[in-house]
Amino acid sequence: MKCVKLYCVFVSAAGTSGGELHLYHRAGDDVVLPCRSPSSSYWCSNVTWFYLRDPSTSFSFEVEDGKVVESSPRAARLNVDSKCSLIINNITAEDAGRYTCRPGSGTIVDGSLLLSVLTISPSPPEADPTKDGDVTLNCSLDRYSGLGPCPENSLLWVDETGTGLTGEGVGFKLGPRRCASSLTVQHQSGTSRTYTCRFVVEDSVKVEAHYTAVFKDHVIRCFWQS
Repeated sequence: MKCVKLYCVFVSAAGTSGGELHLYHRAGDDVVLPCRSPSSSYWCSNVTWFYLRDPSTSFSFEVEDGKVVESSPRAARLNVDSKCSLIINNITAEDAGRYTCRPGSGTIVDGSLLLSVLTISPSPPEADPTKDGDVTLNCSLDRYSGLGPCPENSLLWVDETGTGLTGEGVGFKLGPRRCASSLTVQHQSGTSRTYTCRFVVEDSVKVEAHYTAVFKDHVIRCFWQS
């Protein structure tokens, strides 16, 4: 009997650009977004958090007067801690975007963060585990669409030796909000391979995810890491 398992590893990374904080996480992570307003004298009971997916749309309220807005589609996964940070549990690709903290109604300067979310999954998701064959690994990074097109060659595939995979079978797509890349691999009995998808900016790995399966004499060893 054979089976295929998927595990992902988050590389904690952040950067600033134009006064904004960029955060990179993988789907399923719990994320803490710090309130970065220049104002140092405010109460969390006055804090408002806004969310914006696309600059052509309107802001949505996630937190008002320190309380989670119940109408938010992610309300059940939101919380505000004692430092006024916004906590999002079990993030998904739909949580990617710009988050803005406003400490009070009289504040004219807000603090913004840009959250990008990496997702990796095999296709088809329920491939027959009893047969060898090709499986396509889909890796995508969802982010705030106001950032513009995804940088060229920012999603990279490497094998377990760290060797870059750039040959036939690797696909890459660019979009205004979503970077996507796919890699077709072959499952073979008696082999063990690990494939890593990395989002790289200026030679710095911001976030990465791994796919691995171990096949040996009809006995499978599956590994999970969070």
